[in-house]
Amino acid sequence: MDRIGDEQAGFSVGFDPATRTVRVRAWGFWGADVANAFGTEVASGCRGLPAGATMVMDMSELKPMRDEGQTSFRKLIADLPRLGIAYTTIRTDNELTRLQLVRLARTAAAGEFIRFQ
Repeated sequence: MDRIGDEQAGFSVGFDPATRTVRVRAWGFWGADVANAFGTEVASGCRGLPAGATMVMDMSELKPMRDEGQTSFRKLIADLPRLGIAYTTIRTDNELTRLQLVRLARTAAAGEFIRFQ
């Protein structure tokens, strides 16, 4: 599992071949470097996967994102179908973060590929 950031703010991404699931975990309040790396690193973790792979994003510890994080997330969500991800489940506990992520998923026109828990 690849990890970017530190204990305070960051994310990790890895692939579970048994379930054909990309697992992403995000936490903290991202600085620009972590935010800018998010979309690129997660997309990289999706390349070469079997058709119909799924993604689970545990963003329950993520704080609301600044512009860089929003842009990175929105671009990633828009690219997921092209990367072969059939659908994505996003978990979040922070209501503000959830509202932000729902809005970004809608603007990326990916509503039918995203489930929120």
